Amino acid sequence: MKPVSYKRILAYLVDVLIVAFIGSLLTVFIPVSDVYEKTSSSLTEVIEDFQDKKIDEEEYLEKVNDISYVLSKESVASSIVLVVVSIIYYVVFAYYNDGQTLGKKLLKIKITSSKDKKLSMNNYLLRSLLINSILINIISVVTILALNKANFIKVNDTVTSFFGAIYIVTFALILFRQDGRGLHDLLAGTKVVSLNNETVSNDNSHEVVNEKIEEASIVKEEKETPVKNSKKEEKSKKEPKKREVSTKKSSKTNLKK
Repeated sequence: MKPVSYKRILAYLVDVLIVAFIGSLLTVFIPVSDVYEKTSSSLTEVIEDFQDKKIDEEEYLEKVNDISYVLSKESVASSIVLVVVSIIYYVVFAYYNDGQTLGKKLLKIKITSSKDKKLSMNNYLLRSLLINSILINIISVVTILALNKANFIKVNDTVTSFFGAIYIVTFALILFRQDGRGLHDLLAGTKVVSLNNETVSNDNSHEVVNEKIEEASIVKEEKETPVKNSKKEEKSKKEPKKREVSTKKSSKTNLKK
């Protein structure tokens, strides 16, 4: 496993805990209905009955689906709060904090562009929709409000399976791709880099620039050398001619005398 890969996974877990904690603090102010409390207790009873083999698997799944539908309907407000908190934390906060969430800051990694361009808030939003459960929560809220129980259960099962596959593919890409980019990174045009590596690369870039300057000066000198040599040759050719002329003049002077 690459060092950045385990840092990303740890940072992800830290961020999930932070968002869950903030969300739970805010949802404390949302009143819990009697229906939600009764349904939650009935879920516990159903699980116990299934473990004690009082009901078979088919009956268990049917009752769990009914209960999950009621719980989802009663917790729409909490789901909306979680979506808003996730967008503020993973998108807005990361954008204004130079590509770092608190988890990434702790592990000394950050989000950057894969094409060395400045990232927009849309880049952060696109990657967060997939990896930070924002899209799945939005779909859940919309479907629970728009569909009946039977259709909601079908859509919910499909969406859950789909996003489960996305998470598996994403983490596999992060672990085994050479550049460590997950599916969300590929779609959003981003990558996650270690700040230590970035410092090294910056130092290397200065060295490369210096090397290029030295190469350019050498090439310039090589180009100027033939010109200087040709000028010296022309000068050396002209000097004998001047000597001949001066010799002739002196001989003529002597004859006259």
